[in-house]
Amino acid sequence: MSGQHHKTKPSWWRRLGRRPQERKPRPWMPQLVEGATGVEHWLTPEAFEQGLREHTGCYVVLCGRRIAVASMVTPPGPSCLPCQQAWEARAC
Repeated sequence: MSGQHHKTKPSWWRRLGRRPQERKPRPWMPQLVEGATGVEHWLTPEAFEQGLREHTGCYVVLCGRRIAVASMVTPPGPSCLPCQQAWEARAC
């Protein structure tokens, strides 16, 4: 009874591991509001993850500045023009 069990797996079992994973493009994160000025900035998912790992509440946004993020209840203010231009340049 033993020894032949591994041959009873369905035919799709081996094929699943051979399919290459599709890499989906990572979307841009929504704008974050800077705590000191109330200006909205864009950042990449990688920059967001880096900021989370650092546990500082600061993120490097598309315009190159390092900002401290405002509270989630802070209303959005004017948008950062250099961030918008950098986002449009990368989106094309």
